[in-house]
Amino acid sequence: MSYDQEPHDPYADTARLSPAPPTSPWREPEPWREPDPTKHDLEAYSPPQAPMSPPSAPMPPVYTPPAPTYQQQMQPYQQHPGYPPPSRPLKSTSAAVMLELFLGLFGLFGVGALYANRSGLGITLMVSYWILFWINMALVFIVVGLFTAPITWLFYMILSPVLAARAVDQHNAAY
Repeated sequence: MSYDQEPHDPYADTARLSPAPPTSPWREPEPWREPDPTKHDLEAYSPPQAPMSPPSAPMPPVYTPPAPTYQQQMQPYQQHPGYPPPSRPLKSTSAAVMLELFLGLFGLFGVGALYANRSGLGITLMVSYWILFWINMALVFIVVGLFTAPITWLFYMILSPVLAARAVDQHNAAY
């Protein structure tokens, strides 16, 4: 190891970084001087850089279901496999038929279809029977209504329990 070189003081040139004090009160102070990069081992000024963030973990792949083909049928609603399907109370076919027969004795047809949640069918049976009932009552005055009124009532007494039983079967088969 050779000792020919003078030891270098890294702070020796720091006095030049500040303005020199005025030599007399009437003289202007010396202007600011930048350090000379050739006179010391400090490198030229570079702005500080933001610390680098650690590399983030790769994002897990997102599952996208395959597009349905024409052979697949899309279900309108698929229940999560961990949960039971929503319960829907089953209707009794005999209850719907008994409602139609008992209330049909008084001219109230369509109640069994209403019981099976087929309100359109139930209201249609009720309204159509009452329209035909009043037409038959008008025809009684010309004796034709005496024959058509019992036939209409018998037709509805047979048709409405059959339609109510089918409505209950459709309701129960939906789930």
